[in-house]
Amino acid sequence: MYQLLQMLIAFKYACKINHWATDKYASHLLYDRLTEDIDTWTDTIAESHFMANDKKKVFKSDILNSKLIEKNLVLFCEKIISYLEKLQNDDDLNEGDLSLLGDIESGFLSKLALAKLI
Repeated sequence: MYQLLQMLIAFKYACKINHWATDKYASHLLYDRLTEDIDTWTDTIAESHFMANDKKKVFKSDILNSKLIEKNLVLFCEKIISYLEKLQNDDDLNEGDLSLLGDIESGFLSKLALAKLI
């Protein structure tokens, strides 16, 4: 789950990098739309998976792993969806985590469609 947290944070920053670099207003708006829900999902993962299980020590300053940032947002969405599918096959996760992962995957399928418009 920690790697997912890192991927989501890196995705948000990849969107912002693209957002700031575009000259097209429509793309500018789409990059903003791609960041929607990311903060909510990361906060929910942090609170329900790590903090609720007294695993707060995992939070370090390297949580933004710049090596994970992929400026090709279609590719990045596909990587995240693939990782979400892998996580959902983990028998150690509880129903709440699995439900959240399903919601995030659904959200990223929509983000993938948006990223293909840019």
